[in-house]
Amino acid sequence: MHTRSLLALTTLALTLASCASVPAPTSPDALSPDVAAETQSVQPGALTAQALPALSTQPLAFSQLMSANSGWGPVERDQSNGEQAAADGRTLSLGGQTYARGYGVHSPSSLVFSLGEQCQTFGVDVGVDDEVSGGSVTFQVWADGVLLADSGLLRGTDAAKKMMVNVAGKKQLKLVVTSAGDGPSHDHGDWAAPTLQGCMPAATSSAEAQESFDGPLVITRGGTYSGHWESLDSSLPAVRIRTSEPVIIENSSIRGRGTLIQGFHTRLTVRNTRGISLNPEFAGRSPGRFVNLEEVYDVHLENNLLEGTGGIYIRQYRGDTAQGETIKVLRNLVKNIDGRQSDGNGGYSDKAFNWAQFVQLNDVTRIAGAEIAWNQVINEPGKSRVEDNINLFVSSGTPISPIKIHDNYIQGAYNALPATDAKFSGGGILIGDGKVSDPTKNGYAHVYRNQVVSTTNYGIAIAGGMGSVLENNRVLSSGRLPDGSPVPAQNVGMYLWDAQGASTLSPSTFGNNIVRFNTIGWTRVRGGVVDGNAYWWPAKGLNGSATISTTVLGTSVTLETERQEFLRWQDKLAQEGVRIGAQ
Repeated sequence: MHTRSLLALTTLALTLASCASVPAPTSPDALSPDVAAETQSVQPGALTAQALPALSTQPLAFSQLMSANSGWGPVERDQSNGEQAAADGRTLSLGGQTYARGYGVHSPSSLVFSLGEQCQTFGVDVGVDDEVSGGSVTFQVWADGVLLADSGLLRGTDAAKKMMVNVAGKKQLKLVVTSAGDGPSHDHGDWAAPTLQGCMPAATSSAEAQESFDGPLVITRGGTYSGHWESLDSSLPAVRIRTSEPVIIENSSIRGRGTLIQGFHTRLTVRNTRGISLNPEFAGRSPGRFVNLEEVYDVHLENNLLEGTGGIYIRQYRGDTAQGETIKVLRNLVKNIDGRQSDGNGGYSDKAFNWAQFVQLNDVTRIAGAEIAWNQVINEPGKSRVEDNINLFVSSGTPISPIKIHDNYIQGAYNALPATDAKFSGGGILIGDGKVSDPTKNGYAHVYRNQVVSTTNYGIAIAGGMGSVLENNRVLSSGRLPDGSPVPAQNVGMYLWDAQGASTLSPSTFGNNIVRFNTIGWTRVRGGVVDGNAYWWPAKGLNGSATISTTVLGTSVTLETERQEFLRWQDKLAQEGVRIGAQ
């Protein structure tokens, strides 16, 4: 059973945790039952290409939304802004014309959607909603960091304005409403009837596309596989790999009520693939992992889309470093890692959950060349329940080849009821987790140039191990949910802690951990009092561990600061020419 221990520290009011692991199955068949009647075993040559349908026109789908911010209340779907509460708007209305679809916002606001370079034109009607008598705004359409169109000044008395914008070859669409320079009063803006025209099929969201899915797949030979597979049985993986020969899954869509891809003794590459988890529809079960792999030799997960999954779980590395076998998780686009348990009736429990992480490495020791980089992970409050976004449990690189965790953007880690739950042990990036007796089996990670935003209990942390370095990271949180309400479980931005007391063991399994040149701003809002809790260094000085030159932003971090951090990330992607997600 997956357990997690909590330690209450009254002097610092911290709730910091170490994460234990799922016991390993003893054989491939222990991973899930064989249901021969519901699986298909396919050889590489048996797959045939599917004919592509004609270019289409489709709504700008809510499931394509990557991030959303609004100046007053949340962004509303298919209704006007209303007031500060969620779902308190009315039918979208511009100049007396009503609209069934669209997004209601309040300036300043920003909506970011994934396009995947699949559509030619974006069309929309914009204006100030009829529910207010005043207001003055401008609407801007951005794509891949470039301003493509500006509506000019629009007031509440103006008719709707039609905008048609060329978005050919664009990966991300950003819709911005500004206050037009005269303040945000009554600035209720509508993006009404937003559509994408001239679209290839991949631009349609998996949740809304009418794709044809085959049943569960069993792979018994190495090769390259492309297709659409699903499992509507939460106990049966959508794809099961039963070979140690190299397998490539690419240009595919996989969805299911349980684990999406499962393997034992695998050499696996998954790239340009969409993984969508469905509600398990079984009380007490959580959405399945995107991949759940045991005793691996070589794993590469690159340029995929993960939505609503339990993330990536990899237990025990058995590869040959001399042959270049390693683990890499690169350039994935991730939305809402979810460990909430299903209520069995299409919904989720407010309290019950299973552990879920974007990446969990468990007993991956002495690995060379491992890398987790350039991933974007956004978890929304009330729609996700992640523990540690990235967790290294009893896992290690080597002194000359540490596990590299760099240039990731991680936003959000919340309990199922984030506005009321005062205890939560999850957060951003946790390394050195777990207890070992061999100092080579925990640590040796290099964590650098990451951006971690609003992950509640902590941002980035070392909880144990040897020889790890945290440097040049940005860790920020306003301590508030998107609607402005405080997060009761808000804790500390960064910490260096010998959680297991390993520095006193012989041999010591804690030491030589360095934290340097990081920027931290971690605001807490408690009982109307605003303070900061940027860092906690109880292990500073232990066995050569040290902290150097931390930049602290104090209590100045706001929701707007968080929004700007995402823009910083987008600019970084553009400047480096990095493409994330399935294309």
